[in-house]
Amino acid sequence: MLHRFFDLKSENVSKSSTPVTCIRQTLEWMSVLTATITAHGRTPFSLSSFSTGTAKTSRKTYSGYLSQILLMLVLCAGVLLLYGQSSVWAFMRADVNQSSQSVENSSVYPRRRKRGNTKHRKDEAQDKAASYARFSSSLQRDDSIERQQEKCRQKAISNGHSISHDLEYTDKAVSGTKLKREGLDRLLEEASDGKFNVLYLYSLSRLARESVITMPLLKKLVHTYKVRCICVMEGIDTEVTGWEVIASIFSVIHEQFIKDLSESVHDGQELALRQGYSVGDWCFGYGSEPVPGTEQTRSGRNSKPRKVYVINEEHAEWVSKIYTWYVDEGYSIGQIVRMLNQQKAPKDHRSTTDDWHHNLVVGILSNRKYIGIWPWGECQNDRDPETGKLTQEIRPEEESEKWTRERPDLRIVDEHTFRKAQEKLDANSEKWEQHRKAKGRLKGSSSETNGRRKVRLLHGLLKCAKCGNPFYNTGRRFQCRDAKRGICNVITSVQIKDVEKMIVDRIGEIILNDAVWFDYALKETKRCYHEYESRVPAAIREKERALSKVNQKIERLLDIVEEGDPPQDLNSRLQRRNEERKALQEELTELRRECIHDGEAPDAAWLKERLLNLYEDLQKTSPSANHALRSLIDGDIILEEIDIPLRKRKALRGTFCISAHSVSCELKNFAPDRDGSEHTKQISIDFIQSSRTDLQRETAKKMYDAGEPEKNIAVALKVGRTRVTTLLHEAFALLGLKKPDGRQRRWQLDDKHQKTLLHQSVAEKVMERFDRKMTYGKIAKELEIDRNVVTESVKYWHEQRGLPVPDGRSRRKNL
Repeated sequence: MLHRFFDLKSENVSKSSTPVTCIRQTLEWMSVLTATITAHGRTPFSLSSFSTGTAKTSRKTYSGYLSQILLMLVLCAGVLLLYGQSSVWAFMRADVNQSSQSVENSSVYPRRRKRGNTKHRKDEAQDKAASYARFSSSLQRDDSIERQQEKCRQKAISNGHSISHDLEYTDKAVSGTKLKREGLDRLLEEASDGKFNVLYLYSLSRLARESVITMPLLKKLVHTYKVRCICVMEGIDTEVTGWEVIASIFSVIHEQFIKDLSESVHDGQELALRQGYSVGDWCFGYGSEPVPGTEQTRSGRNSKPRKVYVINEEHAEWVSKIYTWYVDEGYSIGQIVRMLNQQKAPKDHRSTTDDWHHNLVVGILSNRKYIGIWPWGECQNDRDPETGKLTQEIRPEEESEKWTRERPDLRIVDEHTFRKAQEKLDANSEKWEQHRKAKGRLKGSSSETNGRRKVRLLHGLLKCAKCGNPFYNTGRRFQCRDAKRGICNVITSVQIKDVEKMIVDRIGEIILNDAVWFDYALKETKRCYHEYESRVPAAIREKERALSKVNQKIERLLDIVEEGDPPQDLNSRLQRRNEERKALQEELTELRRECIHDGEAPDAAWLKERLLNLYEDLQKTSPSANHALRSLIDGDIILEEIDIPLRKRKALRGTFCISAHSVSCELKNFAPDRDGSEHTKQISIDFIQSSRTDLQRETAKKMYDAGEPEKNIAVALKVGRTRVTTLLHEAFALLGLKKPDGRQRRWQLDDKHQKTLLHQSVAEKVMERFDRKMTYGKIAKELEIDRNVVTESVKYWHEQRGLPVPDGRSRRKNL
C-alpha cells in the first residue's frame, strides 16, 4: 500500500522542484498516510499489513508502529533529498542553462566518429526480462510460486517486456533470511553473464528478509550487473530516482516482519504450554494425540486440533532397556550403541538416519523428561543476519525455569535408576575432562603418535563388501567403519603392515614375473606412445594458437580502456575472456604433462626398469605411493569375511584388479583415455595371519614327511606326544586325507624307540635256533625267555624281511 504514497515518478516530482518543496511534499504524504491508516478503524496493525495490504492483529499497539514508521520515513527521505537530490538537481539546472547559452552563441560542428569503437545506445539494446519467486515454508502450497510469477508477467507486459520460461528463477520452501539459495545463486550467476537486464520481483521480501542481504543484493544487481529491478507490490523501479530510499525502508519493514512472526509463534507456544497441550517437544519414548473439538477454538482456514502428550509403549520399552543395560548390567555406551543397531531398535521421530550413535544414547540417559520433569525454552535461536545460519544459545536459568512442568503421569524411569545413571555419566565426564577442548569435544591423540600422521599406501582404497563403507585406520589396524557401531557385522580387522606387504608383494610378483601380463603391458605402452605421437603435439599447437587469439582480444580491450572510451559491458567481456584464457591454459598444461621427455619408443628393457622402479616406490608407503597404487588398481580393494578352517575367528579376503593400460599410463605419464579391461588381471588375497598353531602344524607335517618319529617331533616342538598327534590329524584333514596308523609306521622307520623291545633284541638268536629245528619251548628255555616272546621274535624277523610268517602247528609236525 505504501507504494501509492511514495511513487517518485516524473509526474509527481518535477525536475524543477527544490529540496524544500520535496520535503514539504513528503510531509504532506505522511499526513495522507496517517489519515488513511486511521480510517481503517480501531484495529491495530502490524508492519506486515503495510507491505501486503492486509491487516493482522499484533500484541503491539498501533501507535508504537506508526511512530516508528513516521520517524524512519521522515529521516530517510529528508536526508537523501536534502543532501543528495538538491545538489544533483542544482548541477542539472546549471548544466542545462549553460548548455542552452553555449548552443545559441557557438557554431555546431559534426563530431568525428572513432574507428572501431561504435557504442550502442542503451535504449537500442533488446531488453531481456527475468523473474524471481520464492516461498518460505514447506507448509505453503506450490501454487504460491505460480501466483507470484503471474503477477510478474502481467507487470512485464505492461512495461513492454516478455519473460521467457527459462528465465523464471524460483526457490521453494527456503527462508528469505538465508543468503545461499539454489535459485538465487543461479540468478546471480546468469546475471553476471548478461543473460538478462531486467528483473521482476513480486515483492522485495521475495529477494530477502534481512536488510543487510536485501540492499547489497539490489546494488550488486543494479550497479555491477547493470540489471533493472522492478518490485510489483512496492512499486520500486531502480530506474526511478530515489529507489534506494524506498528499498531501504521496505527492507527494514520486511525484516521486522520476521521478528514479529517469531514473537507471535513464541507467544502461541507459550499459551499452549500453560494450557497443558503439546508444543512438539516430545522425545523418544513419547508421542502426541489430538484432542477432538479443540480445532474450533483455533483461528485459520485449516485449523487443526490441539494435541496432548502420551507415552509410546513400544519406544518406552527401549528406553527402559537402555537404562537397565547401563545402570544394572554395566554395559558401556559403545556396547549399548552396537546392541541397539544390531537389534534394529527404532529411533526418535526427528531422526534422519536409522543408525544409533554415542550422543543419542547419552541424550536419553541424561534426559529429565523420563522422570516426569519437562523443561521448555532452555535454548533460543540466534540467526546470523548476513548468512542466515542459526545457532542456539542457552537462556538464563531463571528465565526458562517458569516454563518447566511437572508431569508424573509421563514417567518412564524411576528416580533411583535415573540418579545412578547421572552418577556414572558424571564420573565418566570427570575422567575425560582433561582430554577435552573448551567446547567439550575430545582432543584426540597426537598426530605424531596415532599412526595416522601420514597418508598410508592404502588410504581410501579399502571398501567393505557387505555395507560398502570404507575401512578406516585405527592406528595399527584396518576396520570397517560401521562395524564399530554394530551396523555392519563384518567385525574382523587386519594389521595395516600385513595388508600393505601382502598387496605390494602380489603386485610385484605380477608386474615383475608374469610374462603374459608383461607382454600385454609392453604392447599397451607402445600403443599409447604411437597415439601420443599422432595426437598430443598437434593438440598442443592448436591450443597455443587459441590462447594467442584470446590474449590478443584481452590486449585490445585494455587498449580501449586506455583510450578513455570503454564499452558498457567491459567488465563482463573482460571476465569472460580471462575465464577462457584460464581454461585454455589448464588444457595446455595437461597436454604438456603428457609429453615424453626422452622421445624414444619404449622397449622391453625400458619397461622392466620402470616396473622395478614402480615396485620400489610402492614399498615406501608415502602419498606418492598411494597415488601410484590408485593409478594401477582399477577401482577399489573390496574386503569380505571368510572362514578359516579349524579356527573360530574369521579372516578378510581382498579382491582388486590391476590393468596393463593403467600401468602404461603411469609409467609414460599418458592420459588414461581408453578402457584396458582386456588387459586386466584380477587378484585375490587372503589376509590370514599365521598363528603359533599354524606354525606348529606346518613343522610337524614337514618332520612327519621326513620320516621323523612322533617322539622326536614332540621334542622339537616342546609339546607332548598327544599334541603332536592332534597337529598331525589337523594337517592331514586340511589336505583332505586321513592320518595313517602310527603302529604300522613305527616298524618302517629307521629310528626306532629309545629302548628296543625284548622280542626285537633276541630275534636273531631265536632265528638261529629256529633254523636248527628247535621247538619254541626249547628256544625259550635255552634263552631264558617266555615262549610268547619267541613267537613275537619269529613274527618280527619275517615281517622285517617281507616274508610270510610260518605257522607253528605245521612246523611242529615236520620236526
